[in-house]
Amino acid sequence: MKRIRLLRITQTALMAAIVFVVTYLIRIPLPFASGGYLNIGDTPIYLTAYLLGGPAGAVAGALGSAFSDLAAGYVFYAAPTAVIKGTMGFVCGRLMKQGDWKRFVLASALGGAIMVGGYALFETFFFNANQALAAIPFNCIQWAGGVLAATALFPSARAVERILK
Repeated sequence: MKRIRLLRITQTALMAAIVFVVTYLIRIPLPFASGGYLNIGDTPIYLTAYLLGGPAGAVAGALGSAFSDLAAGYVFYAAPTAVIKGTMGFVCGRLMKQGDWKRFVLASALGGAIMVGGYALFETFFFNANQALAAIPFNCIQWAGGVLAATALFPSARAVERILK
């Protein structure tokens, strides 16, 4: 029992590190005063949610993404990012529990919607509605890119899933 728990903690930590690396290394700063950036860090969040479930998806998404914001100097975004990306990972993991391809794509798409809506609410509250509206198209690009990349990697995730079982 302890070995299984330690294995799950190790897998989740590894996926949080992958989320961090992908988010931090592949980022495009946005031209707004809010200081956000485009990235494909949502892809490993979706894959973690599929492979390890909602709680692990939440932890990996929250920690990996928030640490990326901190490392990149976007300290103001770290806490909301942890909440938004953690929610994405948790919801996706719960919906992907009986994971076929269609369910994976739909859950990932919902996760992207959570990201777009979450940042729109945060930026409206802390900045202003115009700034939040200006960021939505870029967040939608990130949403689409993350879902497309995760969908392309789904067959590989299925192979990894067989190894993990």
